[in-house]
Amino acid sequence: MFEFFPGNHAWSSTVNLALMAGGSIGDMHRWLGPLRDAPAADLDAWAAAWASMAHQQELLAAADVKAGYLATAGGRYLRASVYHACGQRQIPLGPTKSESYAAALQAFGNAVDYGNISVERIHVDSPDGMLPGYLIAPDAAEPRPVVIVYGGLDLTKELLFAVVGGTFARRGITCLVIDTPGTGELIRLRGVPTRPDYEVPTAAIIDHLETRHDVDGRHVAVLGISFGGYYAARAAAFEPRVSGCVTWAGHWDSGALWRRRWSEGADGEPASWFLPWVTGTSSIEAAFTKLDRLTLAEVWPLVKQPLLIVHGENDREIPVADAHRAFAAAGADDKRLRIFTAEEGGAEHMQTDDPRPALDLISDWLALHLPVAVCPPVASLRTV
Repeated sequence: MFEFFPGNHAWSSTVNLALMAGGSIGDMHRWLGPLRDAPAADLDAWAAAWASMAHQQELLAAADVKAGYLATAGGRYLRASVYHACGQRQIPLGPTKSESYAAALQAFGNAVDYGNISVERIHVDSPDGMLPGYLIAPDAAEPRPVVIVYGGLDLTKELLFAVVGGTFARRGITCLVIDTPGTGELIRLRGVPTRPDYEVPTAAIIDHLETRHDVDGRHVAVLGISFGGYYAARAAAFEPRVSGCVTWAGHWDSGALWRRRWSEGADGEPASWFLPWVTGTSSIEAAFTKLDRLTLAEVWPLVKQPLLIVHGENDREIPVADAHRAFAAAGADDKRLRIFTAEEGGAEHMQTDDPRPALDLISDWLALHLPVAVCPPVASLRTV
């Protein structure tokens, strides 16, 4: 993996996530480079660098708006949203984290308002309250099947949009990126923690989709990214209306995973506040106890829908052995495990070292497994 901060996996992973979401290595070199060379760099300096990076894009975007370059401004605002969102990931709870998240929402709203970004804001009623999301639809006259995209422990719907963009829509599939318990607005603005029974929010989302006339609510797949792989598998196992399941990182046992990572000292300081926050508990031990309930050992055999598991050979967040265990246990007859190797690239968590082939594979697999009525034409090759 490209390590912008050698020896600091957490900070380097955030840089790679920002690149995956459309950030610029040039921006990061200018604003984060001084931290890499400063032995005393701390979280205050980290937060300030990301905020400055984002503010520069916002100033440039405002100038573009005045000049009438609205699509250009939209791209700048989207990049600013990514920087604000990535900057707050390592920051403990407090004013700085809250302000950065609010700035990410504002910048994304500006990107939608000024740029040529075709999304529809939707709100889904659920037992956990309103779930906010963005619907990304293909240009089609007839209703199209839907893929619900669940983020991991610290991904927001805005970051999810920046990662997937129009990839699914180009294949004739409507995409819904949405904040759910333990993620995005629910945890940050309303304090709604994660829950083990993710079939509950999934059922509420499908209920909503079935009321719409512009989507095919009868054919709904789920895609879970990182820790979202647990959410997707759980939803497929217990919500019969799910038509297909993709886990972008094979998941097995959350409690065992985090206890191991904690014992090895991985992400010790962030995990000490992050895990209790996301799980709605008061201590790291209580968080582990709740995470023990988020296991798929007895769930995978109940996943009967077509299944794709995508994993990296050198994944340092979720070991590749978990993906193999999940694949072997899954009850689906139509199932595929795709391991990206170090030799080909994409061997890291979420393929952050080379994400595009994985995202394209997922999109193509879904296009083959969902009833897309009119597939976009494949460009023919011409010999000149």
